[in-house]
Amino acid sequence: MNKRDLARYRKLIEAERRLVHDKLGVIESEISDRSDQTSAGHAYSNHMADIGSDVMEQEQAFLHASKGNDYLGQLDDALKRIEVGTYGSCEECGSKIPVKRLEAFLPARLCIECKSKLEKLHKS
Repeated sequence: MNKRDLARYRKLIEAERRLVHDKLGVIESEISDRSDQTSAGHAYSNHMADIGSDVMEQEQAFLHASKGNDYLGQLDDALKRIEVGTYGSCEECGSKIPVKRLEAFLPARLCIECKSKLEKLHKS
């Protein structure tokens, strides 16, 4: 991948990283607000359905935060691969990762073929 392409992907990844970081800030703020309400005793009613809904919403927020943090780490790794010049190359077979794959999933580490093989191994 040439320097111009790497610079373009760096900008895309950095923009995606800012977007994810901002979304995580909102999720973490919601989690904090819910925790504050719960500790103050305002969040829960006496109805079991309300309690269940509140717990489910909080668990979903934690799940989204966890997945967001994982994705943020993948984006950071992609930026490191740009720095060392390995971005866009499959870590398994060394072939070029197709542009469409990189545009669909910026932190892609594997070409489609190697990713498919890996997924088949995990299923069995």
